[in-house]
Amino acid sequence: MFCSQCGAPITDENALLCPSCGHALNAYSTPDDGKNHNPDKAARIAKRRRRKNNRVMAGLAICLILGLAAGAMVFFINASNDSVFHGRIEIQTINDGEYFELSGNFLSEEEIFSVSLTSDGAIAFALSDEISSNNVYYHWLLFDNDHVASTNTFMYTKYTGERLDKAEPVLYYIVPKPGEYDVSVDCYAEEGGEQVYNATYSGKVTYMGNITKNYTWRYRGNDYNAKVTFSYDEYRQFSHMNINGRAVNNYNRISSFVTYDDAAIIKLSNSLREAYGVNKNTTDQDFAQFVLSFVQLCFDYPSSSNFVGADMYQYGHDEYFAYPLETIFYGMGDCEDTSILCTALLMALGYSGGVVIVPGHATSAVGLYKYAPEPYSSTFFEIIQQTKGDITYYACETTIDSPQGIGLMNIYGYNGVPYSQYIGKIGYGFYIVDSDPLESPQDPIDDGFDTVLERI
Repeated sequence: MFCSQCGAPITDENALLCPSCGHALNAYSTPDDGKNHNPDKAARIAKRRRRKNNRVMAGLAICLILGLAAGAMVFFINASNDSVFHGRIEIQTINDGEYFELSGNFLSEEEIFSVSLTSDGAIAFALSDEISSNNVYYHWLLFDNDHVASTNTFMYTKYTGERLDKAEPVLYYIVPKPGEYDVSVDCYAEEGGEQVYNATYSGKVTYMGNITKNYTWRYRGNDYNAKVTFSYDEYRQFSHMNINGRAVNNYNRISSFVTYDDAAIIKLSNSLREAYGVNKNTTDQDFAQFVLSFVQLCFDYPSSSNFVGADMYQYGHDEYFAYPLETIFYGMGDCEDTSILCTALLMALGYSGGVVIVPGHATSAVGLYKYAPEPYSSTFFEIIQQTKGDITYYACETTIDSPQGIGLMNIYGYNGVPYSQYIGKIGYGFYIVDSDPLESPQDPIDDGFDTVLERI
């Protein structure tokens, strides 16, 4: 086996890195059979890379000195919350409502890359004629910034992008979708009948456009349909928001994730109301159950195992609280993510809601003035509820793939102890989204964040 990057022979079948050039040898590297590369050129490629890196570092040092002396200019766009995009951004219009954001070597003044949509709908990343005329072979790498973090559920295998070796100076992404893509290519020229590393070019392409999610599910013997359309930029704002604050230990903060006034949530809630029937009562338990069944049946639980948790698989973090639009974008989420989504939808439809936190689990919560449990067996289920004033809140289990009634939760709870035994204990209970939270001596310790969630 030979390294697909430099052509050096790989004698250790279990090697993770090429011993010559350091290239990562993973599942996305295209194995090389030695036909397109001469193994003896590895040392020359490594030497060229070192010379090139030395020149780059020297250039960066000069630029840093000049920048400090004259004042460097940096352009920003979409600088809201924690979402900041650095560097020069060029806009390339595709059609009404769709465009590319380009940076790096994709800037037109660089005259290196171009990007376009083909007639059959693929995205084409192409090198210029001038660049391609000087090279004969290419190692392409496309990194989808919205890809799930792991490619394996039995052990964490970090997604590192899609690699492709080819003689054509263009890379086609045949399943195009709005998103952020980092593209790089190693170019090889021909010298003396051999392919020799020449240069590397890279840049970012963000395909901005609308995303439509269509849903179909069956509820009480009838089929229903709903849909929501949102822009990639709407999703991006949330995905870049509060990046370092997604592991929530103070559950008073959960409320900030329940974005029930977000435009996409309002659109989806309206679609659910239309699917249910505009002439039906949309303020009672049955409609709330309808919304809950939608979340239960239309959103998956991320792939996971005893070795890779759901958040680690999807987002690359041990714990990651997602905004509703992130869960909609991926079509999946773990217990707190789908609970937050369900609560946002219920609140957008006029219900009072919250999130229930119990050991190792979370559910949505809905406030109802009248309640009658679905038929259930007390051998397997219990009713989880809490009352505030004249309204009672009921747990809504979201992480199952079949309809389960409002208020009902598995009697075996956490390690065989019913969840009801934990309600009201420190850190556990119903956290109701409320702008005027009730003081409680058993609330989790304040960590400096505004308390916008109430545990009853």
